[in-house]
Amino acid sequence: MLSRTKFLGRYRLFHPRRETIPLHMSPAKSIFPLINSNNLLAKPRNNWKDFAGRKEFDEDHPLPVVGSRLNEKTIQHKWSHWDQYLNPQIIQSGRDLTPTPEYVGKRSGHNMIRMGWMKIGGSWKYARGYNDRRNVFARGQWQERKMTPRFMLAPRVSPGGPRNRYEGKLVFSRLKLSKLLWAIDSGRLNPNEVITLYHLREARVVAEREIVWPGFVLVSSGVSHVPYPIHIELQNASAECIRLIEAAGGSFTGVYMTHEGLYQELHPEEYPVFPDQDLPERKGLESLATHPAKRGWLVRWYEDESKYAHPEAGRRHSHYVRPPTDRDFPATVEEYEMVKHHQKWHLNQPGTGTVLPWHSYNTADLLKRSSGRI
Repeated sequence: MLSRTKFLGRYRLFHPRRETIPLHMSPAKSIFPLINSNNLLAKPRNNWKDFAGRKEFDEDHPLPVVGSRLNEKTIQHKWSHWDQYLNPQIIQSGRDLTPTPEYVGKRSGHNMIRMGWMKIGGSWKYARGYNDRRNVFARGQWQERKMTPRFMLAPRVSPGGPRNRYEGKLVFSRLKLSKLLWAIDSGRLNPNEVITLYHLREARVVAEREIVWPGFVLVSSGVSHVPYPIHIELQNASAECIRLIEAAGGSFTGVYMTHEGLYQELHPEEYPVFPDQDLPERKGLESLATHPAKRGWLVRWYEDESKYAHPEAGRRHSHYVRPPTDRDFPATVEEYEMVKHHQKWHLNQPGTGTVLPWHSYNTADLLKRSSGRI
């Protein structure tokens, strides 16, 4: 079989000995400055520690201004609270909103009994009582052994407990009015447009994990004055917030929506045509959407509903808020109770099972008002 002859490789390599020392990047004169004078005086250097910096070639060729890690990571000045008060635009993230300058972190050390705060690494000579306190069993719990537990002795306020979470309960996420004003002052929100939950989410004022149905409630936490008019649409707001916003010339609209309506609010790009909105369920409709004190978005519709005849009512039934031809039988138990009274008032005439507006009954909002709390 034919094969090419391999190149003859020398196993003895003859070359100048100085090539075995890798001085390619730094010449020998940097280590032996007198090597050309037959003098091997070694002057080694700490290669990068004594680097004095780049030097310009001459006046016509200055050094370029480039950022290095050294001058970019160096903290020249941290904005103080006074700077942030003068110009809110410099607040770029939540990390800039620091507590008072006196706070330097959590207290470190051990709070020993009868000794006070001792530093870490100090003497443990008198620490027996301190160690005993740290090693006791179930230190913070009340031991209710050999007796009926307290929670079984207490009466039940309701079948589900005092803070029962049932489906459809209105538990709002809180949005402080001070945070809203800060977002406007720092340029994240435009005060000249109507601010909705979509704007708050897009401007990163509220986090994605905070947006849970039914939405947000606007609370005034320590804010006593709104300096400029704000027009905002949120799901709920406290009475103090509504008073402050309207005193400044702004407006608040309580847009309490169904779960689907909240999704349409947050994702408008999926709905090129405005879809029909379902009315919220009865509790939210009574206490929020048609509530004038909450500035609900259905207040005008609710007030005008009784002024006009039902579109399906004929001439004979036009005086009913909801004609008997629409539904001639009660659908729920409480509606049946209403219908019984109606038929008693109407002398048992057939077809008089009319349901009057909700606010004329003792519903949740009127019961709250009768007990003295708004």
